[in-house]
Amino acid sequence: MWNTIIKICRLLVGSLFIVSGLIKANDALGFMYKLEEYFEPGALNFPGLTEWALPLAVFICVGEILLGVAMVIGALPRFTATLTGIIMAFFTWLTWYTANCDPFGTKMITDSLGALVEIDNQCVLACGCFGNAIPLTPYESFIKDVVLSILTVPILLGAFTDRIALNDKRTGMFMISGSLVLIYLFGEFMLEWNFPVLFAAISYAVAEGLKTRINSEHKEWIMAAGVTIVCVAFQVHTLHHLPLKDYRAYATGESVIENRKSAEELGLPGPVFATEYTFRNVITGADTLVLSSDWLKIYNEPWFKSAYETVSFDGREVKVSDGYEPRILDFQILDNLGDDRADEFLNYDGNVLLFVSKDLENANTSKQADMNELANAAREAGWMNVGLTNAPWEQNRDFQEAHDVTYGMFTCDQTELKIVIRSNPGIVWMKDGVVQQKWAWRDVPSWKELKGNQ
Repeated sequence: MWNTIIKICRLLVGSLFIVSGLIKANDALGFMYKLEEYFEPGALNFPGLTEWALPLAVFICVGEILLGVAMVIGALPRFTATLTGIIMAFFTWLTWYTANCDPFGTKMITDSLGALVEIDNQCVLACGCFGNAIPLTPYESFIKDVVLSILTVPILLGAFTDRIALNDKRTGMFMISGSLVLIYLFGEFMLEWNFPVLFAAISYAVAEGLKTRINSEHKEWIMAAGVTIVCVAFQVHTLHHLPLKDYRAYATGESVIENRKSAEELGLPGPVFATEYTFRNVITGADTLVLSSDWLKIYNEPWFKSAYETVSFDGREVKVSDGYEPRILDFQILDNLGDDRADEFLNYDGNVLLFVSKDLENANTSKQADMNELANAAREAGWMNVGLTNAPWEQNRDFQEAHDVTYGMFTCDQTELKIVIRSNPGIVWMKDGVVQQKWAWRDVPSWKELKGNQ
């Protein structure tokens, strides 16, 4: 019975680790941005780690997958269980901390001169555990980590009582088959993506292949090295090109026009917000918070008018009820006069190529000549070309002159450009406001290839 419980826990925790690590590895840059949020002074206050955010993101992604595979196949049980326990303890604390962050609160930090200063809290609104695939609130993430921590306890006990070892043939078939089924179900119903089960199958095949062919006291470490190569190969591919699966509002097939519409435009109920008003009981001196949505209901009540006086109408805004919120909030295309041209370009009757650079100063320009050639051919065919960057008009103009860019370049919010495409620069092909295809700068298509995709 006890051994069965341990195996079930290994299956659940190990399979979830593989999926979670793979989802983040699929979009390591997105995970890097999330780590940068945590490193902000108003969050965990580790600004020195910001420059290491990408290496840390890759390390966590690969490490999470490795732990998941090791847990399922029973490799290095004490090492695997100990690391898993430490990770779960840390992330349970982190999600608890995030869930209890007061966005209206402040904290004391030490500035670069060694003086104590008070700054506003910078609360991370989503943990990034499953990237954009399954956005969880901090509280939901905390509950998830609590459950995983509970499931980790039997694994720890089993590892240190020698109840876990490298799977024999029969146990291996049960554990790997069970894990693949779980990952398939998770991918099918939660992610709408079946690649995770293929990736897991390849990882298990590599590990099992090495296990049967190597006779060494370091066999389990060699198996880990083999799976690491699989993980790193996948990670390098997604970093050098684009995520295999895009869950953002600018993914292929998404309508940017529709995703910008408000609840009112779509005829849907939107979220309801209210402001906290503060009133003081003139008898007891106690302060009472009243939502603006409730204030008019009680303001003229005799008992309220006689016992309470106004202290402040300038309280925090809170969400009273959920509703539809636009998936895209800050997409603007500003020209040199500061006018927003987004509606004009999105509603263009035909094809549009967006040449996007989230950081123009650090953009890779080695394929700029190919991008210019593509833009020129597209313009001759009646397509519209639009350059979107984070830079002001003057810097865009200088870039155009320096690199012989013939298409117009406009300014957009940098954070939004990071969401549009992960490559710097990158190309987005749109038609009637719907994203048709995207390319990283390494994959600039020729005009012939692009025409062939129509």
